[in-house]
Amino acid sequence: MKKVAILGYGGRGYHYAKMCKQMKDDYEVVAVIDNSRDKLGLAKKMSDLNSSQLFSSLDDFLNTPKIADWLFVCTQDKDHKEHAIKALKKGYHLLLEKPVACTPKDCVEIEQTANELNRKVAVFHVLRYSLYYEKIKEIMDSGVLGKIIAIDQVENVAYWHQAHSYVRGDWRRADESTPMIISKCCHDLDIAIYLADSKCKQVTSQGQLNFFKKENAPEGATEYCLGGCKAKDTCPYDCEKLYVAPLKHMPKKAIQGVWPQSRLMSDSIVTIPKLYEAMKTTRYGKCVFLSDNDVVDYQVTTMLFENGINSTLTMTAFSGPSYRETRIRGTLGELVCNMGNNKIELHIFGKKKKRIRLKNRMDAHGGGDKRLMEYLAKDNLKTDISLSIESHLIGFAAEKSRLNNSKPIILQEMREEYLK
Repeated sequence: MKKVAILGYGGRGYHYAKMCKQMKDDYEVVAVIDNSRDKLGLAKKMSDLNSSQLFSSLDDFLNTPKIADWLFVCTQDKDHKEHAIKALKKGYHLLLEKPVACTPKDCVEIEQTANELNRKVAVFHVLRYSLYYEKIKEIMDSGVLGKIIAIDQVENVAYWHQAHSYVRGDWRRADESTPMIISKCCHDLDIAIYLADSKCKQVTSQGQLNFFKKENAPEGATEYCLGGCKAKDTCPYDCEKLYVAPLKHMPKKAIQGVWPQSRLMSDSIVTIPKLYEAMKTTRYGKCVFLSDNDVVDYQVTTMLFENGINSTLTMTAFSGPSYRETRIRGTLGELVCNMGNNKIELHIFGKKKKRIRLKNRMDAHGGGDKRLMEYLAKDNLKTDISLSIESHLIGFAAEKSRLNNSKPIILQEMREEYLK
């Protein structure tokens, strides 16, 4: 059994604490660290902890004798480097929420510290563990598609998710987190590496913030949606539509921890009155055209791998549901895949299309969250910090290209700059 401490008890920290409880033969949560008293109270109930196992700061926790095998780091991106290095020096192995850190230099410093101290560091790159991507990789490796020419991915962020996380939320500004190609899509960049089975050679990217800015505010818009906005009834991004309307027909118990509404709560426990208070007083109630966001809402990144495979990743805010699409193009056939409905369609040229059924692992990230925990329990993780940093370097290269008129960025030059 692995003893786990959880740093940061927001949505992801709570999620993994709940998973540890479900996998009680494999995991025991022995400590939770968070600066919110409300969230510590929630953690105490969830994991049956006593007061001596609850800490308001990482320093307080690290000043006690080592009590866990693994520390799950689920804090904000900008805090990862400091938190990770302190914990590594204390002797903890780490499971880090993505992204690893906010700059290439900080990512590499975490890796180097782990190597020097002989600590394990893994990243929550959970898509590698989903049955969906495992099946795609299995078909590619079988040879039925012939030589693989291209891997095309689309990350349909969804209009409501963009508004919540990347216009109003913690990832709305690159200077407070990371560029959106990393904060949202380092999963997909990691999958590109996994499917191509090769190092990336060159990256180009283009995109911008098109829509969520002041000049596109409708007539009569106010700073807060509930502040008398005249466009409220017709605006799909109205906070009441996004946060309250979906809950009206749900049982009271079902809404208590529902996401994304739980992000508005200091204790992650959702109630309708608390939602209205948050929409009146926090940035989650602000007009999406009058926020201080600066990350893109559309971006296309092209990768050339050393084995000749071309890969594209399109990230778009402008979709209804949130889901991923994957298309694999080979010389003998193609795969057309939709993670939203868990469907894979195999088309061998000249033959009838074949639909491939997957086991129904449609929980978080196509079952990837749970399966990562199953692999960790057996000390059999698929990736390490070095491979995760490779996906981050692609992301940082994409942003550098985007900001420089789609200038091609040579990955080896970035590796030589940061991986000295």
